[in-house]
Amino acid sequence: MADLSNDELKALLEQRLDALKSSANTEPKDIDNESVEFLLKTLALPSDFAPLAQQVFELAPRTKVVWLHLAECTGCSESFLRTAAPNLAHLLFDFISLEYHETLMIADGWQAEESLERLLASDDEFILAVEGGVAAITTHYLTIGGKGTSGFELLQSVAKRAKAVFAIGTCSCYGGIQAARPNPTQSCGISEVLAQKVVQVPGCPPSDTNIVVNLCFFALFQTTPNLDEKNRPKWAYGKCLHDMCERKAKFESGVFAECFDDALAKDGACLFKVGCKGPYAYSNCPKTKFNAKTSWSIQAGHGCIACCEPNFWDEFGFYEVPMNNANAYEDFSLRALSKGNPSANADTKGLLPFALSESLDENGVFLSFGEKLGVLYSYNGEPCDFLTFEFESNTKLVLQNLAKNKVGAALVQNYKDKFPHNFAFIEQNYDENSSPSGDISKFFEYIFVLARGERLKSIQEFFECAASYKFKHASPFDIKLSLSDESAKLDISKAMRFPLIYLCGGLGVEGIAFSACVALLARLKETLDFVSTRQNKPISVDLRADSPIVRAHLK
Repeated sequence: MADLSNDELKALLEQRLDALKSSANTEPKDIDNESVEFLLKTLALPSDFAPLAQQVFELAPRTKVVWLHLAECTGCSESFLRTAAPNLAHLLFDFISLEYHETLMIADGWQAEESLERLLASDDEFILAVEGGVAAITTHYLTIGGKGTSGFELLQSVAKRAKAVFAIGTCSCYGGIQAARPNPTQSCGISEVLAQKVVQVPGCPPSDTNIVVNLCFFALFQTTPNLDEKNRPKWAYGKCLHDMCERKAKFESGVFAECFDDALAKDGACLFKVGCKGPYAYSNCPKTKFNAKTSWSIQAGHGCIACCEPNFWDEFGFYEVPMNNANAYEDFSLRALSKGNPSANADTKGLLPFALSESLDENGVFLSFGEKLGVLYSYNGEPCDFLTFEFESNTKLVLQNLAKNKVGAALVQNYKDKFPHNFAFIEQNYDENSSPSGDISKFFEYIFVLARGERLKSIQEFFECAASYKFKHASPFDIKLSLSDESAKLDISKAMRFPLIYLCGGLGVEGIAFSACVALLARLKETLDFVSTRQNKPISVDLRADSPIVRAHLK
């Protein structure tokens, strides 16, 4: 479903309000306007929504909510209980009607089960919130109630009647800790066993805000919020946590805590070097915080563990050490992506996540990693060099340019202090002359020299570093792409600082090389998709085994 614009959401409110005013099925009540304003502000909706939302909440019958407990620790319910705006009393008596919640409901035993059965047998509409993963294969690992109903059976019976399904917490979204290897219960997220769309609200636990606001969004608009590709609400999970962190300025300056109790950590230094996974996590924790905005992990002095991401328990390594090869759990390198490609030889195996091929038809599109990075293809019978790319390749001058502002100067100085040998190599082997280049290998050499203090022998050596990285999540690289009908412009000027930052933060050349390749390939894919749309033909991409050229075929 396409994202709803603010105008479309406002139209929904107006239509619903008109319907409520002419309906006998209303539930008049007094609504705290501060709570309504908080909900709208959290959702980044305009202030003119407030009067409409206020009237809808005051007239509309409370949205019935069924809350199921499956394989979990009840931490999500604990977070839910700490809601402040609206507080729990206002939430339950004015905004929603919590029809079933095993922990909070007054009834227990057969009376509790009977209340759920009565609701399911009625024509009443409700939404379903699920806390916990599900053992769908070997169901006896999760049985509930006096009848010994399996969690899988209970989930299926309730979900098929629900107007919307919300997975509350990482266990419900992705299986959580009980799905960690070796996963003897074969637990998984509920979306893997349900046919209907599930709104994912991950976190271990999610903040009270993320739980309550998503439920109230449906209560207000009778639809789900705009979702990302993982079915997470964009308003809550649309931005990288790292970009909102209060320690981001220290990260940009290359100031990292060496251990949790050192002076730098207490002074607000970035916690990346002691294992913070913030650059790989997408959540609004820095804004919403927890326990009625009391604090969040970074403010409390511990790094983010990326608990809102799939398989965080297995895939994000040891939580209090940097994400270098020595501390990665598994071999998640690019090499794994080339399995099953018999044409891949030892030199090119796994360099890029594309299949190998020797064929090329007349409509081929070339991505060259040679003297000039380019996207070359035939347009209306004429050769076209579509991608433009140029940067300062003199490493010494790059560092001087970075040091022209206060943050950059601190970063370069911190790099110099931590890597004196490498810095001395740069000073001795580079002159003061500008050297603009469109050769992507020069960018790779820049990274390699910073990390190793020696020249890059070949582009293949860089790819081998990238291919050897064991962590499958790339660290962010700020590579920009501007697209127009005439050209695609690649800008890496802001990305030049990241190798220094990550080196100061404990990341090795393997991780930096991998991340640079992933970021570059993402931009190249965007360019190819644009060309494909322009040509009105799909594109497949192949890597020649005998040359550093990626070939994209228009089929």
